[in-house]
Amino acid sequence: MNIIVFDTETTSINKPFCYNIGYKVVNAETRETLLARDYVVEQVWQNLELFTSAYYQDKRQIYVSRMRARKVIQEKFGYICRQMYRDIKSFDIEHGYAYNSTFDIGVFEFCCEWYKVQNPLDNIQVHDIWGFVSEFISNTDNYQFFCETNQLFTESGNYSASAESVYKYITKNLDFVEEHTALADSEIECEILFECVDLGANLMEHYKVQKVLTREIEKELVIKQGENETKFTYKKKTCRGNTIYLK
Repeated sequence: MNIIVFDTETTSINKPFCYNIGYKVVNAETRETLLARDYVVEQVWQNLELFTSAYYQDKRQIYVSRMRARKVIQEKFGYICRQMYRDIKSFDIEHGYAYNSTFDIGVFEFCCEWYKVQNPLDNIQVHDIWGFVSEFISNTDNYQFFCETNQLFTESGNYSASAESVYKYITKNLDFVEEHTALADSEIECEILFECVDLGANLMEHYKVQKVLTREIEKELVIKQGENETKFTYKKKTCRGNTIYLK
């Protein structure tokens, strides 16, 4: 069975104009890469004002260097979609994979509507690699201990399950930094996917994504009444009306 692993980079979340699309076609049994493509979207790339609104616009020089080396190809969005569709059909692909696929699906839907082109994802099932990670990696004690040891937390203080954090875990390479370019990210996400397969995942399944990995640490609650002081330690606090429940 052949699969496609893909990623997109966009200017924003609200209006996700895509400026970079990368994907790999992989034989799921041998894990051989059969095809890899990396595109810069001409309509956004040539619109400097639009491109510089992107969060990762500082990576422009990376794309310039790779385009000069013909490792990244600049094409119009419609051409890229048609080529992706042809590749999916040529390799008889029925299943596609992306990390946080809800976002990437939304990108294709928005841009295909904007540019009035056929969506290359219409005829395949798209699975979220994040769901595979939730089921087989991020909820394990070993992963969360790794996060505690190496301070891999979200801004809100919970365990990080980003592709970068998970890749650090499966490779034990703490120096790894996600590139946030489409093909490079597709490559590490493909490795994460097959790590989950090695742990028992079924490529045909849709696994539920757990976006918040709550980090339960002991906290202290102090209640003062006059000269008296009472201390409680807890991991979880719930308030219902005038009652506080500590766990």
